[in-house]
Amino acid sequence: MPAPTQGSTYDNITITSVEGVDLDLRGGVVSFQYYEDIFSPTFTAHMTIVSTSDVYNSLPIRGQEKVVIKVTTPIEIERDKTPGEFEVTMYVNKITGYVQEKQLQTFTLHLVSKEAIANTKKRVIKKYHNQKISDIINDILELLEVEDDDIEIVEETQKPINFFGNMRKPYTIVPMLASRAIPVGANSKSAGFLFWHTRKGIHFKSVEEIIKQKDKKETYIFSRINENAAAACRENAAEINEANFVKVLTYAVENNNDVIKDSSQGEYSTYRTYWNPNTFEFVHNKFEPGSDQAALGTTEPKFSVEADPGSIPTNELGHRIVSGILDVGFAEPKVSKEINNDETEDVSQAISRYSSMFTQTVTFTTAMNIFLTAGDVIECKFPLTDSEDELDEEQSGLYIIKEITHFWSPNRSYSAMRVIRDSSGI
Repeated sequence: MPAPTQGSTYDNITITSVEGVDLDLRGGVVSFQYYEDIFSPTFTAHMTIVSTSDVYNSLPIRGQEKVVIKVTTPIEIERDKTPGEFEVTMYVNKITGYVQEKQLQTFTLHLVSKEAIANTKKRVIKKYHNQKISDIINDILELLEVEDDDIEIVEETQKPINFFGNMRKPYTIVPMLASRAIPVGANSKSAGFLFWHTRKGIHFKSVEEIIKQKDKKETYIFSRINENAAAACRENAAEINEANFVKVLTYAVENNNDVIKDSSQGEYSTYRTYWNPNTFEFVHNKFEPGSDQAALGTTEPKFSVEADPGSIPTNELGHRIVSGILDVGFAEPKVSKEINNDETEDVSQAISRYSSMFTQTVTFTTAMNIFLTAGDVIECKFPLTDSEDELDEEQSGLYIIKEITHFWSPNRSYSAMRVIRDSSGI
């Protein structure tokens, strides 16, 4: 029976030069590591090559070469009875660490998605008049020449806006738009989208919808019991292998609430003040996240105010102050008094939503699972420190995979994740 973290098989690692010349790299790959992040519009990887032939100069490798990768992970075959095939096409961004020593050369290829390179060559020059943000995102993806099969989801948004591209790059604009987007049918405190790319496709999705996901893919368990040592006590070897596959090998709690940081970022409340250049008046209001927001755990207690609110000026009650100038008439060809892109609501909502996602942050390493991607919801179970059988109900529960990396070497294959959530508890 294969070990959960044993080596995988490189079925295909082919690099193609800009001129169309192919070269098989499988014999020289000593390690390959792949990354995804829900806060990144591209996926990346790096591959270390050690070769006795002059691979670097014979092709030559200088950047923008296509690399086709296919890896089979044995543990996936054993567990699901189907090939665990990891397939992805990437492009060389840069080459580092080149060393020539006698008959041996070593270097590292830094790989990115096709769209990451396309982004450097495109500019958004349009003016978008009274269009939904989701429609603008679709237009930007068309500009980047993204094929329909490479788009996993573009969630529809409400609230049409006027927006100028101003010759900025697509991936400069996308995060700006994502922070202003509100999902269709959502309440007034659900602004904030994420745009990210996995090997399965591009996602443009609201934080609210990500948190509402019910189709969690795995349940991971941290156990102090050595499953291999306990093998002699079990008759079913498959049961042992399954336990090892979903076992958290090591984990660390990076964050479990940071009151001062969260307050300064405006997670609990913001005080907004905007100046209207048409009326010369200021608009003031205070924002606090609603209790009806979706949550992965139990509802977090409201931030306590030690002093008597009645004796404190309103503008001092907000943990963060957001100020700006209202856009009045700027986007219209004729004189207008209408406010374009009213930021008095959604900016504060997005600030609070993004910050709350990091209420709890945990990193852990486990056996290879290529079926998980950034943005998936998983369940984590952590026992109490003094009891293997009793769960820590504050730390355990549902988490979003913020980052995931898969690592392959000749004799090791494993996955590591940074998972986050907006509240504690099961």
